[in-house]
Parts: sequence; C-alpha cells; structure tokens
Amino acid sequence: MRISRRSGPAIALLGLAVVPFAWVGLAPAKTNATSSKQVGCGIERWSVKTLADPAGRALSLSPKATTIRALRRKQAPAYLGLRRGRGVERTTFRVPAKLVEMKLEDDSDIHLVIADPSRTGATMIAELPAQSCTAGATPRARTKMNRARTALIAACGAPSRSSRKLSGTATISGVGFFDQIHGQTGVAPNGIELHPVVGFSEASCGGAPTPPPPPPGGGNCVASYPTVCIPPPPPDLNCADIPYRNFTVRWDVPDPDPHHFDGNHDGVGCES
Repeated sequence: MRISRRSGPAIALLGLAVVPFAWVGLAPAKTNATSSKQVGCGIERWSVKTLADPAGRALSLSPKATTIRALRRKQAPAYLGLRRGRGVERTTFRVPAKLVEMKLEDDSDIHLVIADPSRTGATMIAELPAQSCTAGATPRARTKMNRARTALIAACGAPSRSSRKLSGTATISGVGFFDQIHGQTGVAPNGIELHPVVGFSEASCGGAPTPPPPPPGGGNCVASYPTVCIPPPPPDLNCADIPYRNFTVRWDVPDPDPHHFDGNHDGVGCES
C-alpha cells in the first residue's frame, strides 16, 4: 500500500504508533542507565570509564609520557557521547604528579586529585575503580587497574567517604577521559581525567593515617590487613567481632582477605 506524506491519520487507524523524531535520541540514554549491573558502581559512560566498551578493550595500555599541564590544554570535545571519543580517550598517558587529596566516591571509585609538580594549582582528576566494578574489561586491564588501586592504598592508606588531604608524589598512568564539569573537586578546566588509572608507582605519600596499634599479644597477624593485627582463621571473623573499621585490605598477597572483610574488593575492610 502506498502511503503519502499526508497519510498520518491513516497510519494511526492501522494501529501504528506515530513517534516524533526528537524522541528517538532518548533511547541510548535508557540503555546507558542500565549498563551497570553492579551495586555501588557507576552508570554514566561507565563502560568507557572502566575499559569495558569495545574500543576500550582493544586499547594499548602502553603509556605515553606527558604532563598534567599539557593534558589540561587538550581541546575538549563539543559533545560527549556514550561512545569513547577518538584521540585523547584512546590514549594511555603517564604523568609525574603531586598528590593533593582523595575520597571514596558513591560509585566505588577512588577520586584522586593530582597536580602538576611545576605548578601546584594546575590540578586534574584521576579515578581508580573498584575491581568489583570492572567486570567487562579484559583480564589484563582489570589486573592493571586493581594493582594501581592497591598501590595507592598501600602508599596513602584506605580512602574514606570524606575527602582527605595528601602530600607526596607519584608517577600515574591512565587512559584519557573527558567528563562533564559539575563542580568536581580538582577538576581540570577542560574536564580531562585519567580514568581509569592503570599504573601507580614511585609513590611517596604523607597523608596516610597513623595505623592503630595492634592488640595486646599481637604477632600472628594476617598480611592482607597491614594496618591492623587480626589473626588468621579459624575462627572465621565478622566485622562485628573486631574493633577496627575502614582499614586497608591488600589483595596482592597470598591468601588475601581470609575473613572476607572486603566484600566489594575495593581495598577497604569493614567500611562504616
């Protein structure tokens, strides 16, 4: 049957829905909003942020040396789509950085503010996802992300929901990412980030909290909990059985987290 441009009512009578063209653009947003199946993980452009998108899985993670100042001068795209952009968002960078502050975000990322060593006020953001939120990435990428996060926690202590000032330096590698500017602490003027971080080394950090003393008679302590002294099982302990909260959990040691204090594998045990 031939349908002319004036056949709109005829289409309706046939039971076909007439959808305004402008609504078509809303469909990808719905798909993106449900892209994360992890509780406590992010949503917006999450597959790009965790290298789980097709382009991210194909990326070379060999870093290109640059500076924070140079990254802050990159041209931000006019539009941030759901897909990974070309150029910056498909490049892994390595920068020397001053450590400024960090915080554990609601999406389980460690939000790390870093600054150019030659110009302290020139800051940008680096984000370190929790291992439980990177399931779509390649095994190699997941290992790099987890090692970087573990190295940060080992150097600076476990993050908390409150921002904590840091001092010290590190060499940081991460994939370029442009984010919408919405008042983030330490955001660069062009919204560029290293997201995710895939390397954290040569670190000195003066912002780590003083570890609590081990309990009397300590000595038989699990290596996975370096800032507290907790004996290995048996018995299998729960958080209610110990006096510690928000302590570091290392995953790069034999038999990590034998008491299962760090259920989401974010490097923090018995989070309060």
